[in-house]
Amino acid sequence: MKFLLRFTVWATVAFVVAWQLHPVWERAVAAIGTRLAAPAHSEIEILDLELFYPFDVGVFVALCLASAWAPRARRLRAALIGIPILFAVEVVSLVAGLRILMSSADADQAARFANAVFRVSGLVAASMAWLYLLGSERLSLATSKWLG
Repeated sequence: MKFLLRFTVWATVAFVVAWQLHPVWERAVAAIGTRLAAPAHSEIEILDLELFYPFDVGVFVALCLASAWAPRARRLRAALIGIPILFAVEVVSLVAGLRILMSSADADQAARFANAVFRVSGLVAASMAWLYLLGSERLSLATSKWLG
């Protein structure tokens, strides 16, 4: 229960920070992603992009900071290791989504699938990074202990 309270506090703080940073973060992801996804000798111009990736990174940082069983330095190191990894995953997800959109004959179906890739990939990557870096120490469903 204490973990969930700490997570809620840190997630609220992270949301405020992510809200301030999201335009710059999304432009950076888009600049790299469109360059990688564009066919040879062409460019992709994005007029409006709404990815929510900075908020997924905020969830990851909140999970790291709320993991009080690890020393503070280790929690900060985990966050600093995970953030660039999540950025890379976000770029790869954007490239995959853009390629899906460009290669499909059914534009509506492709848009739904690409949207699902955009929405799910950030949170899945954030939770997997946290589990690998910190969470696996305390998450033991086999012994009925869950973040206690």
